[in-house]
Amino acid sequence: MKETSEVRLNIGAGHTFIPGFKNIDISNKADITLDIGKDKLPFEDNSVDMIFSYHTLEHIPDYLFALSEIYRVLKHGGRFLVGLPYVTLTEFHLVNPYHLHNFNEFSFDFFDEKKLKGSAVEENRILFRKVFHRFHYIGIFKLLPPPFRSWCRRHLFNVVRKIDYGLIAIKEPGEVMAWYDKKTLRQQFDECLYSRIAYGNQNQVQRGKSILRRFYSWWSGRS
Repeated sequence: MKETSEVRLNIGAGHTFIPGFKNIDISNKADITLDIGKDKLPFEDNSVDMIFSYHTLEHIPDYLFALSEIYRVLKHGGRFLVGLPYVTLTEFHLVNPYHLHNFNEFSFDFFDEKKLKGSAVEENRILFRKVFHRFHYIGIFKLLPPPFRSWCRRHLFNVVRKIDYGLIAIKEPGEVMAWYDKKTLRQQFDECLYSRIAYGNQNQVQRGKSILRRFYSWWSGRS
């Protein structure tokens, strides 16, 4: 990724890291080792520009604590780019004993004052505004017209494999959505995703997938 003076975190780095980011994980391979479900992030309030997290939040028992820490350190208008498994995926999600939470297109509406914030009579200060969500449809569902895909997504299992979000932290009154557009945030999400490098392979060269592998990845909803 391009060099920048921004403070950027990769939370739940797992077996990979992103150059130019502070990589955070429970693994001691990460730049910062901690349990995001229990430990406070070692950053000041309103000090971080971007946080990327890929298939991590579903594993964290105290998901709301983790989200509160993410919100705390983000600046007003800071970007939270997050990828998660979709709620109705039975293969590898609903049957996975390590997946503790479910997510769909409405999950982060509970942290938006203009949508579902307060509907659960909850007490927290977490405020996010969603700029985009993106479905990764599986197989034949990719080819259906949008109204049919929506019906299938709402009524059937194994229609969507995963979902991506672009969120903006709201810390001050006023509209911040004009700062970003869906295309820009989706591009930043993809740049983060494809910039990950496996530990021990710092000098690896990205090799293009074969046409067949690319098609399989697209058809299965993995890309």
